[in-house]
Amino acid sequence: MKEDELFDRVRLMHHYMQTGTTASDPAGPVRQPVSSYTDPEQWEREKDLISARTPALICFSCDIPEAGDYRTHEDLGVPLFVLRGQDGRVRAFLNACSHRASRLLEGAGQVAGRVVCPYHAWAYDLAGGLVGIHREDTVGPIDRACYRLKELPCEEKYGFVYVCPDPEGRVSIDDHLGGLKNDFASWDLGQGECVKRGSFEVRSNWKLALDTFCEGYHFQPLHPMTIGNASVTNCSTYDRFGNDGEHHRLGFPAKTMEALIDRPESEWGDPMQRANFVYQIFPNIVLMVSAATYEFFQIYPGDRVNEHITRYSLYSRNPLASDQERASKEAHFDFIYGVVESDDYKTSAAVQKNFDAGRVDYTTFGRNEPALINLHRTLRRKTGLPPSKGPRVSGSAR
Repeated sequence: MKEDELFDRVRLMHHYMQTGTTASDPAGPVRQPVSSYTDPEQWEREKDLISARTPALICFSCDIPEAGDYRTHEDLGVPLFVLRGQDGRVRAFLNACSHRASRLLEGAGQVAGRVVCPYHAWAYDLAGGLVGIHREDTVGPIDRACYRLKELPCEEKYGFVYVCPDPEGRVSIDDHLGGLKNDFASWDLGQGECVKRGSFEVRSNWKLALDTFCEGYHFQPLHPMTIGNASVTNCSTYDRFGNDGEHHRLGFPAKTMEALIDRPESEWGDPMQRANFVYQIFPNIVLMVSAATYEFFQIYPGDRVNEHITRYSLYSRNPLASDQERASKEAHFDFIYGVVESDDYKTSAAVQKNFDAGRVDYTTFGRNEPALINLHRTLRRKTGLPPSKGPRVSGSAR
């Protein structure tokens, strides 16, 4: 985000704090049918949207900085890996040997110039070409050009590595992000360093997990001793981006901003020390950016409609300079992980139980929760479903 826009968002936060208001959607309150979280048909459409039709943010440039660095990924239902070549380019491949489809790589790491299949030792260069066949004289004639690894569409830009799991698909980060690309061009998230990673497997629909990142109305009630102590509750800026307004950015003021409400801008200091920005990159990515770190949440539907997986990674925006700095940021990871696990996702699982019991028909998004209203409308539109038709709330547009 450019400095002038950053200050503009902070000014708006100050206005909201002075007036006791927040970003809002005049259409709210809106009642959302609970079937959105329990209907297997809708869930299947959403899985298809995530796994096949939308480019996926797999990792960041700093995860694979050198030639031979790789990361595997299979949450999209397609085992794949991304690999930086000798030419510096990042490519994505199906994680399958062209000989007998054995899995080639596990986890993350570095290969020394070649990817060697553990099954029969066929070898590939860093651009996916077949360069070695174990005991080739006994195998018979092989046209190596026909045995390249299957490459998947991939692009690296703004520190992001995006992949489309469909070999016939395409990836354009600029097209996908729309106007949001300007923020990430200035954030420069490709120069950081991963601090720690973790996962959650929760008995709740994937959208219930995503919902918790889409509003600050719950900060004080749900997190009174943690997030509610650090961030102002029910106060945020809200901006939409993308060709269809599918992405959003929320700006949450820190409690330290309260002391600056009546002071001139010249005394505000670094605005990034006073606010946190949370991006939802459609459909299933949450990226939280602060002055020192960025936090990456990948939220995927699970094996059933009422299950999901979240992958959480914390990055330092600059390479870690000391063991003490690493320990401090690892403690931050543990803190956030604990809050999400014990508060947000515990609550989401309890909500899902109530939904699954079949006695609750609707959930409500207030006008002070504009990101939720837009997210669910967009998901229905993108999956080819008609707008939801919850009963009208008194005094609302619906």
